[in-house]
Amino acid sequence: MTYLDPAPFTARNIGVTPFRPPMINIWSSGRRLSALWALAELGPDSVADRLQTRAAGHTILQPAA
Repeated sequence: MTYLDPAPFTARNIGVTPFRPPMINIWSSGRRLSALWALAELGPDSVADRLQTRAAGHTILQPAA
């Protein structure tokens, strides 16, 4: 958690607990994933555009086969 300065949280008596996913199955690469990557790499406008495009493609849920 080197990206986080805990001092402001400690000053307000707020505990900070890192999220540590299990290292098995689909979580095996979980520590390398972050929504912050997309914001930093692509920018908020691009992320919003991509999410809106995805959402537009999911207008009707299909029953499982």
